Amino acid sequence: MEEAKINVLTAEIVKNEQITKDTWQMTLDPGFDFDVTNISPGQFVCLQPLASDSVMARPFSVSMISTFNCTFDILYRTVGKNTLQMRQLVKGQSIKFWGPLGNSEIIDPSPYEEVWLIGGGIGIAPLLFFEKVITEYQDHRARVFYGGKDINEMMNLDLITPEPVEIATEDGTLGFKGFITDLFSERIIMRLGKILVITCGPSPMMKKVAEICEQNNVDCYVILEKIMACGICVCLGCSIKTTQGMKRICHDGPIFNAKEVIWNELG
Repeated sequence: MEEAKINVLTAEIVKNEQITKDTWQMTLDPGFDFDVTNISPGQFVCLQPLASDSVMARPFSVSMISTFNCTFDILYRTVGKNTLQMRQLVKGQSIKFWGPLGNSEIIDPSPYEEVWLIGGGIGIAPLLFFEKVITEYQDHRARVFYGGKDINEMMNLDLITPEPVEIATEDGTLGFKGFITDLFSERIIMRLGKILVITCGPSPMMKKVAEICEQNNVDCYVILEKIMACGICVCLGCSIKTTQGMKRICHDGPIFNAKEVIWNELG
């Protein structure tokens, strides 16, 4: 990969803190050459791999921006060599990245009474950014649904968003006992007015959310994730089959209308 084509930038680490058993929040200051207000909800950045034997970049959704501090946040879960090395980084160190990546088209919430954001596990990350933009900049109502396996996996969203959050854990150690899709299915029946659903998380969860929305005649968008090497349409590693033909998550997405997605082809 040539840096001139990718436009690799360097960001200084402002904060890198553990917020759950396996989840960390990193705040990055990209400097004056990068305007964080150009990042739209759902977009992501690619971080250059830290492990010496890794060649593929790692995509991370932007979970929040600060226009005051000119910084952006990512959330990551420690699942491999690169993320294990990421959590060793401390304030003042730097990391290379490129972005923002993905379709920058902002979803218009104006035709809807409320926007419901359904997040599973680390999939809650881009939805936090959506919630902030929808409520603070678009002056609209949002409701957040957040699910995980148990209380140890769950972030304290009260510290991140002022909006009420409906929580479900599979073992019942926090909030509703069961899958977040079970809680969502109960709530959607009681909805008042027209709602829009945006969801991100494991593919089976998003597929179920999409099915529930279709059954209830509710518009639904999904934020897809896939391993990718570049994020700029060169490697084609994030190509997926849709009802509209082949599309690339890094360019045509990562936000897709749920009706476009051929779930059985995602793997």
